[in-house]
Amino acid sequence: MKIDANRIGQPQVLHATLLNCYASSVYSYDDTHAEAIIHPAGPVFAATLALAERNRISGRDLLHAFALGVEISCRLSKAISVAPAKGNIAWSQSGVASGVGVALAAGKLLGLDAAQLRAAIGIAASQAAGIRSLHATMCVPLMPSQGGQTGLRAALLAAKDFTGGTQALERRYGFLTSFCEQANTDALVGALGSRFEILKNTYKPYPCGIVIHPMLDACLELRQDPAVTADNITKVDIKASAGAMALCNNPLPPGEFEAHVSLHHWCATALLRGYTGIDVLFDKYVQDPEIRAFQEKITAVQTEGIAHDGTVVTITLKDGSTRVKQIEHGIGSTLNPMTDAQLEAKFAGMAEPVIGAERTKATIASCWGIETLVDAGEIARGAA
Repeated sequence: MKIDANRIGQPQVLHATLLNCYASSVYSYDDTHAEAIIHPAGPVFAATLALAERNRISGRDLLHAFALGVEISCRLSKAISVAPAKGNIAWSQSGVASGVGVALAAGKLLGLDAAQLRAAIGIAASQAAGIRSLHATMCVPLMPSQGGQTGLRAALLAAKDFTGGTQALERRYGFLTSFCEQANTDALVGALGSRFEILKNTYKPYPCGIVIHPMLDACLELRQDPAVTADNITKVDIKASAGAMALCNNPLPPGEFEAHVSLHHWCATALLRGYTGIDVLFDKYVQDPEIRAFQEKITAVQTEGIAHDGTVVTITLKDGSTRVKQIEHGIGSTLNPMTDAQLEAKFAGMAEPVIGAERTKATIASCWGIETLVDAGEIARGAA
């Protein structure tokens, strides 16, 4: 299938990509490839779905392009950020790497030839951006959204024979050497067609940094003990992964966006309220005096041997006794994935208040049946 780039309505699809990806990311509820530190699906699906809204694209073709875009986004991120690569955690991988993946996904749907696809890679790479210091601001969802928009724009420009070089990633002073000290090119191109990074991409059960998730699993289980009450807990000790400490060791967040990445806030809310939904990000919980005071009892320590999807939480009670919960693989990790029923419940919880139960149910059915759709744009139009 090849889309006529002249009939797309470029401003509309570009704006739709930006806004829809922002919506997918704004609550930190988006998918995560934990190893590559990237949220790849939002940018790729926002762009490909935008194209499908304006052009008749089959669900099978959209799914093919989506898988390609996610795969390349994850591979590129690993090539510059995961050992043996020597990367820099300051770069936000979702902003830096997703544009190239989106460019290839959109290029696939646009029917670009090899030369045009190389150009699209270069055009997208030239606009790669995103810095982690802006986490806890509105820029967090903007960075992957910008990646989605610039990737789509790159493909549209390449379709018009806009040039972008032929070796934008690997040449001297190219993408790889710009974003890391030493790249791992095998992560990018090794075992193409037999090793699939997309299979390591996971879905979040909680709307916060994924490295907090195993702690929430532990807190919710510990809360089931009748002795575990706010006035009976003297301290909470958490053995945390390196990633959790680097990204989410943020007690007493002042507002919503800081709360996304505060393990203290989320663990306190889980223990005191037993709730882990989107409202935890709002002032109702962030400014709750009891929750804020309880955070002073929580101590997290980076612990060797604790994986990104694991933790050990120990609660000490007034009588000196302790309650301990170890989580080896949190819900939503590759080794403990969410079930289909959990995914549907998560989607329904967000969609029903906006589009109602009937349209939510129909949209869920369209998503599960995407491979059989003659017109994948039905997914977007059905939810409008």
